[in-house]
Amino acid sequence: MTHSTETDEKIHREYLFALASVEGIGPVRIKRLLTRFGNVQRVFEAELVEIAQLPQFNPTLALRILTVRKRLTELRQKLDELAAQNITVLFPEDNEYPTRLKSIPDAPTVLCRVGELSEVSDKCVAIVGTKRPSAEGINVTLELSIRLVEAGYTVVSGLANGIDTTAHSAALEVNGITIAVLSTDLYSVYPPENTELAHKICETGCLFSEHPFTVSPTPANLVLRNRIISGLSMATVVVETSKEGGAMHTARYAERQDRHVLVCQWDANNQKSDGTRQLINKGAISFLPKQLDTVVDLLSDPERLQNHADGNSAEQMTLFDNQ
Repeated sequence: MTHSTETDEKIHREYLFALASVEGIGPVRIKRLLTRFGNVQRVFEAELVEIAQLPQFNPTLALRILTVRKRLTELRQKLDELAAQNITVLFPEDNEYPTRLKSIPDAPTVLCRVGELSEVSDKCVAIVGTKRPSAEGINVTLELSIRLVEAGYTVVSGLANGIDTTAHSAALEVNGITIAVLSTDLYSVYPPENTELAHKICETGCLFSEHPFTVSPTPANLVLRNRIISGLSMATVVVETSKEGGAMHTARYAERQDRHVLVCQWDANNQKSDGTRQLINKGAISFLPKQLDTVVDLLSDPERLQNHADGNSAEQMTLFDNQ
């Protein structure tokens, strides 16, 4: 690579980082800008009215974009600061940017990573669920995480208490690789009591966040984090959740991303599973707590998994009942 090419690449990354730092400009709007102007530098050279007239834009957003030009030096310093703290900043064109995540329509423009894992396997499975699981829900999560690791999968979750931390911890117990996606920046682990677990995850796996700057775990950030959990994964497994639980968002994102959703089917006495029942009624692949080997077998056979997902729920249940 020549010096000028390296310089061009560096400038491209700095401008993209600057654009992603603008409040109200997410990945979808950034794609729209790049399509309209050809490259990120031309976005900053555009007239305010040219940006304001684009679909999904307005004069306020256009002004914010053009104002951020004055902060380029400060933003360059931020990139240097992140590198000094061993935080890798990835952009969609980077080889280390996870392949599956890259394919979703609203893939993060800036993805921050900390930890030893630099190449994310295509064999990632998300395990998500309630912060207050039943004893049975914890057991299913432990068993499933362990079996997935033993079958060569990476376990992905969101570092929340309950099902998430159980999934991460179980994977680590059997020396597996697990990935946590944060709703905050990588300096501030949320919830704070999981900081030690986050450090352990980094020893073999990694933490991801789309926030290079300090942010709090707002409801909006918590919801958006879920698209990254499902986007990294070939399938999302929902163990237990209420209808209002964050895992419902992860399942919906997975469906929109054309990824498989598998849901544990509990008996009517389980108080934590009105959300899982709703997902099953809408056509998610269901399994019983005793059928975890079947889940791993199904995930390991893409054709059978697709056929199963294409079938209606009655056929699915029959298939499992005959196992």
